[in-house]
Amino acid sequence: MTDAARSAGPSERMCPSTPASNATVFLGMITPAGRVAYVTPAVPAEVGLATVDDSAGPIESQVRLAGPCVTSSCGFWTGSHCGLGARMAASYAETAPPAEESLPKCAIRRTCRWFAEQGPAACPACAHVVTDAR
Repeated sequence: MTDAARSAGPSERMCPSTPASNATVFLGMITPAGRVAYVTPAVPAEVGLATVDDSAGPIESQVRLAGPCVTSSCGFWTGSHCGLGARMAASYAETAPPAEESLPKCAIRRTCRWFAEQGPAACPACAHVVTDAR
């Protein structure tokens, strides 16, 4: 884990895939290819959400949002870490060719729960996550 990842305490970690109801940061738009086009620097969620057409389907299927990690209030919390971040990083590593690309520019990497727990392996997988907020 890097010094930057250690700098945020566990209670200050951000979830990189939160529903709009918990969002504080607009991470980016979901492209037609199903990847996140990240926005940097950080944009407040309410600013990014003002541009979303909510008649085009669930907000979370159009944009990626981040918010405070809610730990035990989340169904993915294992009691000690985020099970979704671990599962996504492991699954992506098994199915994708080795990445030679640099990490995407991400507005929350310093405080990201997935990055803090999975390291750089979380980033390529994260770019393919579309939050299911049904």
